[in-house]
Amino acid sequence: MVLTDEQRQAIAKKREEAIRRAAAYREREMQAAANATASTSSAAPPAPPKPVIPVMFSQNRQNFQPMKPTMNNSTKQSTINNYIKQVQKPEPTSLIKPTIGVKLKLDIGDRIKIEFYPFHSAVIDLIKQVPSRNYDPAKRSWTVASSDHITISNILKNATAVKVELEPLPQNIIGLTNFKPKAAPSDLNTVMDPSLIERLFPYQKEGVIFALERDGRILLADEMGLGKSVQALTIARYYKADWPLLIVCPASVKGAWKKQLNTFFPIIHRIFIVDKSSDPLPDVCTSNTVAIMSYEQMVLKHDILKKEKYRTIIFDESHMLKDGKARRTKVATDLSKVALHVILLSGTPALSRPSELFTQIRLIDHKLFTNFHEFAIRYCDGKQGRFCFEAKGCTNSEELAAIMFKRLMIRRLKADVLKDLPEKRREVVYVSGPTIDARMDDLQKARADYEKVNSMERKHESLLEFYSLTGIVKAAAVCEHILENYFYPDAPPRKVLIFAHHQIVLDTIQVEVNKRKLGSIRIDGKTPSHRRTALCDSFQTDDNIRVAVLSITAAGVGITLTAASVVVFAEIHFNPGYLVQAEDRAHRVGQKDSVFVQYLIAKKTADDVMWNMVQQKLDVLGQVSLSSDTFRTADKMHLRFNDAAQPGIAEYLKKTPDTTIDEWEDPVEEKEDDDLEIICDSPAPKRIKN
Repeated sequence: MVLTDEQRQAIAKKREEAIRRAAAYREREMQAAANATASTSSAAPPAPPKPVIPVMFSQNRQNFQPMKPTMNNSTKQSTINNYIKQVQKPEPTSLIKPTIGVKLKLDIGDRIKIEFYPFHSAVIDLIKQVPSRNYDPAKRSWTVASSDHITISNILKNATAVKVELEPLPQNIIGLTNFKPKAAPSDLNTVMDPSLIERLFPYQKEGVIFALERDGRILLADEMGLGKSVQALTIARYYKADWPLLIVCPASVKGAWKKQLNTFFPIIHRIFIVDKSSDPLPDVCTSNTVAIMSYEQMVLKHDILKKEKYRTIIFDESHMLKDGKARRTKVATDLSKVALHVILLSGTPALSRPSELFTQIRLIDHKLFTNFHEFAIRYCDGKQGRFCFEAKGCTNSEELAAIMFKRLMIRRLKADVLKDLPEKRREVVYVSGPTIDARMDDLQKARADYEKVNSMERKHESLLEFYSLTGIVKAAAVCEHILENYFYPDAPPRKVLIFAHHQIVLDTIQVEVNKRKLGSIRIDGKTPSHRRTALCDSFQTDDNIRVAVLSITAAGVGITLTAASVVVFAEIHFNPGYLVQAEDRAHRVGQKDSVFVQYLIAKKTADDVMWNMVQQKLDVLGQVSLSSDTFRTADKMHLRFNDAAQPGIAEYLKKTPDTTIDEWEDPVEEKEDDDLEIICDSPAPKRIKN
C-alpha cells in the first residue's frame, strides 16, 4: 500500500506530538527529583537517566500512538533513591581507617611480645596505655607483662584510629601465662641429707629447686659436663615416698647409673639391672629400690611396667624419644601418664628443630600441646607438602623457648655457671667400640710381649710398640667423641685444643676435622718455629678457627692458646710434666673461662699401663713438694661407639650426628646407641660433675 502525501504529513505531525509529550514528561520527572533532594543536598545532582518510553505501533502505522509509562509512584521513588546513592561523592581517602595486623606472642621473662605490620604510630599509642609496656631497642620490639594479656587485647580490639586485625595467643598459651610454680624448700638441707646437698654446686641446687617447683616433671638440659645425672638422682630422692625408681637409659650406661647410686646413695641396696627379658623386676616396692633398664627392655616389659605403676621415672638421653612413631616413644608416653614424677635428661634438646620436642614435652605435660598438627603449624612452619604434611621448619621459636623455660625446662651452659666452677676440671673418658675390639688380639699380644720382657731397654721398646698400636686402634673413637660432643650441629661456638703424640693419630684427627669443614691450625715437630707465632695469633683472634691439632711434646710449651677453654688429650704421655704443661696452654694468664680437660683412655691397652705410670710419678713429685697436681680426683666416664660397620679410620665419620640420631628413631626396631655417662671409680670428691 502506497501512502499518500496527506497520510505522510499526518504521521509526521503525530510523531512530533509524541516527541513533545516525551520531552515534557522528562522535564517533570527531573523537577520532582530536584525537589526531593533539595533538603539533603545543597548541590543539585546531575540529570537522572532518561526513562525509556516505549512506543507502540499498531499494525496500521496510521494509528501510531506513544505508549503511556507504567511506572507507579513507589517505583519512581526507588529509582530516584538508587540514582542518588550512585552519584553521592565517595568518602575522602583521609577518612579511611588503615588496617594493621597485630600478633601476640609469649616471650621469655613472663612477657608478651607485640608484633604489628605495617608500622603505625597509633598502635604505639595504644601499647603505651599499658603501664607494664617496655621497648627493647636491640630487638626493636614492644612487650607487656603476661598479666596484662587481657588489658592489651581489649585495648587493641577497641582501637578507633586504626582497624586492628588481632591474632591472639592460643588458649593453651593463655593458660600458661597463669602458671605459678609450687612452693619448694629454700634450704634443701632441711629436707634432704646435708652430706649430699653440700656436694652440689650452687647451680645444681637451683636445678633441683626448679624441679621441685614443678612437681618433679622437667627436662634437665644442661650442657655436657655440668652434672645432670647427680641432679636427677637428687630430685628423684626427694620423692622417695613415690619409689621404686625406674631409670631408663641407653644400654651402655646402665652400669654407670648403678655406680652413681652406690657412690652417692649407699643406703640404696636394692638395685635391679635388667639386661635381658628374663631378668626380674623388683617384687617389693620400697623407698630403697631402683630398677635400671635400656629402652629396648622397657618396650619388652611394657605390660609389667604399666601394671606396677612406677611413679618416679628418669629418662636418660631423652632425645632418643623424639620420634612419635617409634615403639619406645609410645611406651614411654604411656608410662609417663601414670607416673607422678618424670625427669628427662638431654644435653641436646634440639630447639632448632621444634618438631623433635613435641613428644618430649608430652612426656612431661601431655595437656600443654594436645595436637601435633596445631603445634607444627605454629612452631614448625607446618604445611601440606607434595605428598604429606610437613613440619621441617621453625617458626615462633622465641615463644616456644619461653614456654619451655617457664613450664618444663632448665638449661645452663658452662659460660652461665662459670662463677660456680673451679679454674680447671679434669675428666677421664674411657672410650671403647668394635674397632678397638677388632684389634684386641693384637693389643693383648703386645701387652704380653711388654710384660714378659725383663730387660729394661727391651721393655721400653715393647711399651713403645704397645703405645703406638693403642693410638692407631682408638683414633676412630677419639675423633667420634670430639666431633659429636663439641662440634655437633647448632653446638655453641667454642675452641678446642686436641693433643696427641703419634703422627698417624694427629693425621687422622686432622682429616676428620677437615671433613667437618672446621677451621684449624696444626703445630707438631714439622712446624717451622717462625710459623708458630702466626698460627697461635690466628687461633687467638680468628673466630673461624675453632680447632688446634697439637703435638704433646712439640706444642706443649712456649705458646699461649687461651682462646680455648676445652683441652682434649687423644693420647697420653709417659711424662706427666708434658701433660700438665700442655693443659696450661689454655690454663694460664689471660684465660677468662674455666678450663675443661678430658683424657681419652681405652681400657686393656697401653693406656692402662701409662696412666698408672703418670699417677705414680705425680705422687712421688707430690711427696717432695715438687708438684701439687693429681689426676686421681678426675671424674671418670665410659664411652662406647658402634663403629664395627665402618671400613676404617679414614671413612669412619661419614655419618653426621644427625644421621646417628635418625638411627635412634627407627620405628621398626630401635637400636641401642651408646652414650656417655659418669662412672666415679673413687670416693666422690667434694664437688660433683658429670
